[in-house]
This record gives sequence, C-alpha cells and structure tokens, in this order.
Amino acid sequence: MRGIPFVQVPTTLLSQVDSSVGGKVGVNHPKSKNMIGAFYQPSMVYTDISTLKTLPEREFNAGLAEAIKYGVIRDKKYFTVLERDLMKIKSLHLERVEYTVWRACQLKKWVVELDEKEQGLRAILNFGHTIGHAIESATNYRVYLHGEAVSIGMVCAAKIALELELLDKMWVRRIEKILIRAGLPIKHSIDVDKIIEQLVFDKKVQDGKVRFVLPNGRPGRTVIKDDVPEDIIRKVLEGQKESI
Repeated sequence: MRGIPFVQVPTTLLSQVDSSVGGKVGVNHPKSKNMIGAFYQPSMVYTDISTLKTLPEREFNAGLAEAIKYGVIRDKKYFTVLERDLMKIKSLHLERVEYTVWRACQLKKWVVELDEKEQGLRAILNFGHTIGHAIESATNYRVYLHGEAVSIGMVCAAKIALELELLDKMWVRRIEKILIRAGLPIKHSIDVDKIIEQLVFDKKVQDGKVRFVLPNGRPGRTVIKDDVPEDIIRKVLEGQKESI
C-alpha cells in the first residue's frame, strides 16, 4: 500500500482553502497536533464548493480563519477583498466563494512550490498556529475548532507584533474586526500558564526557542521571531483572556 495514488475531495471550507493543498498527511497525538506525519502529494484535488451548503455555520466560519490568514501573510489585496465581501461569502455567494477558495489555494501553492518540506518559507503558513495549537492542546481539542483556535492565535500574534513595534494599532484592529465579523472568537477562556506550557511542543521550536510568525508592517508581509520575551507572550495572552 505504500505510495498508493489517492484523490483528495475536500468538503469543508477549511480543507478547501488550506489543508487540501501542500501534501501533508499525518495523525494527531494527544500531546500535540500536526506533528506526526509525512509529505505525500495527491494525484488530484477535486473541490466542489456546493458541499459547503451542508456545513454548520460554526464549521464554515472556522474555515474563514484560514482564508483570512492568507490575506494577512501573503496578500494585502486579498485581505481587503475579504473585508469587503465577507457577508457575501458567508451567504455562499457563488462567485465570491469561488474566488476565496481559488486565491487561498493559489497563495499556498506559491509557498509550497518554493518549500515543500517546510524547511524555511513554508513556516509562514503557521501564522496564528503557534498559540492556536497550544490552545487546542491545552483544552484536549474539545473546546475550540481548529479555525477558532487559529483566530485567537492570529490576534495574539498581531498583538505581539504590536508590542514589538512591528505593526500599528490600525492593522491590529482590522484583523480583529474581520475575525469578529466572520463569527470567530478572538479571546480565550484558558489558564495562561497551561497555554505557555504547551508552546514548547510546537513544531517550529528550534533549540528550545519558540518561533512566532508575525505580521510585519502590514498584511502581506511577515517575519519569524524566536526571541519574543515571555513577559510579552504572557501579557498578550492575559489581555486576550475572557473576563468572567
């Protein structure tokens, strides 16, 4: 069975805009997500956006998080289009949904072709995932959908960038606003120490240093930082914790 050809047929928005492109195959582990696996490309990816009509609203919204991610890390124009057309996308307007999926796949394809095995550039696709995966692990994958955790992680990353003077408040607010309009959470309800404990299991950790993908200046540009002080991480996580 090794090397068997297969066709991917993604039926959720999250898989259509993100996970169906790139060749990652794997399994989750109770201690961490997306760590055990390999790279193996499908023979074909067949995407039928009519399947999105079957999704609960929460699942559809979770997929929007990954689409928004591509606007932040690679394409300012795409980010602006998503801001403008978000309500049409949520109402499943055919042309707007087709464009949303097509452009996200195009952006990921460009990154993967340059770095298929995630040795460098492909790491930018993990924007929002450092804290997002930690949130999922800290809650045993039972509280937040992946896109919801990534949404919180993207806001945290944007606010870390703000603390490091890489991003101004206007862009942070725009990122927050589009996620809220998409029906996604931007705050968490978890003990901050538990999230920080999980950060060390992130796949981007090198030499014991947690690496963050951060927006740099504006959507479309990123920088990877492995020297973010823990007090800044803690401050941001505390600031994004829901008040009781």
